[in-house]
Amino acid sequence: MVTVRLENIEKVFEQKAPNGEVSKVYALKNINLTINDGETIAVVGPSGCGKSTLLRVIAGLEHSTSGNVYFDDKVVNEVEPKDRGIGIVFQNYALYPHYKSKGNLSFFFKLRKVKEEEINERVRITAETLGVGFEELLNRKPGQLSGGQQQRVALGRCIIKEPTIFLLDEPLSNLDAKLRERTRIELKRLLKRFKVTTFYVTHDQVEAVTLGDRIAVMKSGMIQQVAPYNEIYKHPANMFVANFIGLPPMKFMNVTLKGQKLVGAGFEVEISNEVAKAIGDESRKLALGIRPEHVQFKFEKEAGYYPANIDVIEPLPNEGANYLFFSFQENVETITKADLNFDGNVGDTIYVHLDPAKIYLFDADTEEAIVTQDKILSVANA
Repeated sequence: MVTVRLENIEKVFEQKAPNGEVSKVYALKNINLTINDGETIAVVGPSGCGKSTLLRVIAGLEHSTSGNVYFDDKVVNEVEPKDRGIGIVFQNYALYPHYKSKGNLSFFFKLRKVKEEEINERVRITAETLGVGFEELLNRKPGQLSGGQQQRVALGRCIIKEPTIFLLDEPLSNLDAKLRERTRIELKRLLKRFKVTTFYVTHDQVEAVTLGDRIAVMKSGMIQQVAPYNEIYKHPANMFVANFIGLPPMKFMNVTLKGQKLVGAGFEVEISNEVAKAIGDESRKLALGIRPEHVQFKFEKEAGYYPANIDVIEPLPNEGANYLFFSFQENVETITKADLNFDGNVGDTIYVHLDPAKIYLFDADTEEAIVTQDKILSVANA
């Protein structure tokens, strides 16, 4: 096992415009990240944010324009991928179609002329590791396997080499929802058993939460925040992270500070003197964020509750709840959570209260956090 350290990694492409001007496009910009020995880092972000490019830089399949990749204390920028001790599982699995599963697992060793007895023993141990039913796949070619079975073979091919680092690039994205859930749990067991340093790329935050010891959120080639899920959920660094982490996502409303009140389009929130001081200037542009589970509502008007119209009702029986999409004025959509037996209808008026202890505040210009759950971030007001 090994500690991976990325130091000031940048990946720059040149893009030529029709008028002949050449501009630089940053696929990765100023990436600094340490993946501790035996830790799983799950990297999430929208398509095109640089997740897979960063994985390829760690693997050596892409060379960074600047910066260094360390495995422990050794710079590996010029080390060939085959010599880095890595195991990779790609989104499309990349199995050799003309080999049976056993041949796919043993190909690495046959190239290195390892004795047949040792190869067979490694295959046997890997089959046991991957659980019931895997041995039945060994004599079948990829074309005879389902997507989930191909995924297990790809994982087996990664594991059999006993790598010091796992690099997994959206390995479950081709599976249906039910199989993905089951395989996710299997993969969690494997990672816990092997304690191998793992870099896991995914667009699915449920996978990230399940598998990652820490989560790195990326946007436009830059890491926005790295922390355990609960830390990111409670204390997002900026509006992008707050909106990306959490299901349903956090909603935002423009507000202004007036004394010790935040005033929005059709609602007000009283805040503490401490929060008002953190905001500072009343002319500062602010965005108020709140998660659905922290929005309270009633059917009758009450002090501190403001009228809103229900736009959409989304029933989610598996969560035991209905999500109500509503708006105050100016069609600013927000969400609240209701019981499954909620008997309201689209178009109804409800009265909504935003709990001052649960609101998030962001600078609307920089999008940096000012106040998160039970925490004032003085750095955002520096």
